[in-house]
Amino acid sequence: MREYKIIREGMHSVNIADDEMVSIKEIYLRSVTSIMFKVPFYDATMGPFAYYAPCFLKIRDHEDYSGECEFPGSCLYILTSIFFPILLDSPKMTYFDLYHKLFWNIRNEGFRGGAAIALGHLDRIFYDFFTKRKGLPVYRYLGVSNSVVNAYASRCGVALKGAQLLEECLSFKEEGYGTLKMKFCGFDATIAEDIKRIGFVSNAIGADMGLSVDANQCMDLNRAITFSKEAISLNIAWLEEPIYSAALVEIEILCLESSIPISYGESERTEKIFPSLIKAGVKHLQPVAGYINSIKDWLSIANLAKKENLQFSSGGSSYYNAQFVAAAGDGALLEFLKPVVDLIELLLWTALKLRMVSFYFSKSQGLAL
Repeated sequence: MREYKIIREGMHSVNIADDEMVSIKEIYLRSVTSIMFKVPFYDATMGPFAYYAPCFLKIRDHEDYSGECEFPGSCLYILTSIFFPILLDSPKMTYFDLYHKLFWNIRNEGFRGGAAIALGHLDRIFYDFFTKRKGLPVYRYLGVSNSVVNAYASRCGVALKGAQLLEECLSFKEEGYGTLKMKFCGFDATIAEDIKRIGFVSNAIGADMGLSVDANQCMDLNRAITFSKEAISLNIAWLEEPIYSAALVEIEILCLESSIPISYGESERTEKIFPSLIKAGVKHLQPVAGYINSIKDWLSIANLAKKENLQFSSGGSSYYNAQFVAAAGDGALLEFLKPVVDLIELLLWTALKLRMVSFYFSKSQGLAL
């Protein structure tokens, strides 16, 4: 039997890990005391984000191999009530069969909410497990040799103004990032105020640094169309989630009306919706590894973006997801969300090396802490 499969699609490989044999003996769940942000962070529709309180899940098999990664505390009920019994009571089987069992046991929870997030995070842990058992880093296991991934800076919450906003933007430029993503449209700001604030940042960072803006779905269609027309002179790289992510009809109208590229995908939990987003005119796909219900689905979306010649990026926990983004191809971007990533770095045994705008990871590096 093959130890794992490689399917060639386009320029890189998609490893589906179906034939890996699995028999879990032990599961460890640990939590870390909350770490406070230095400055609370707001986006357009949520906040303050004041602290980071991570949980970490480790699985171990009967041969003493293990895999570990972060796991969302909000999804622990899925883990304990559905996943634990399956993982600990199942006989040795292929990962294809185990994943199939896990997937269909969350059916009644729905495939687009917390249960899908829980499954996606668990799947990511299994990839750490498989790669350690093979003695390979994740990106090599996924069939690529690229150990570098380009990143863009992300922060600039809507509460920041004036000198604080300027200092944060310039710090990213000094660190060498080629693109900065800022939040806007919060705290009942008008379109004119949004344009002024974005223009302030654009002038500060200069034309040699790209600027994208994230509305966190706070706009209605009319406001989004008006904003996209009035902001055209600002040379925005992409406009992220301007309106409700499930409003496909309205997203299509906006994409037709806007000359600024529109991005979506962070709110999705399955690959199934992405062909519809592309049909609607979305030019930048942004699924988050771990939040899509499987790495196989996530890589399928990356292949779809490459096939359709669309921009592809992924956020989430940068130190975990960098190797998956590396497997997505040379043009893929990793979001470096500064408030969260800085705190995760405090917990790592080995951090990625950041040189200019790229992450570098060693040939022996896995996902675990």
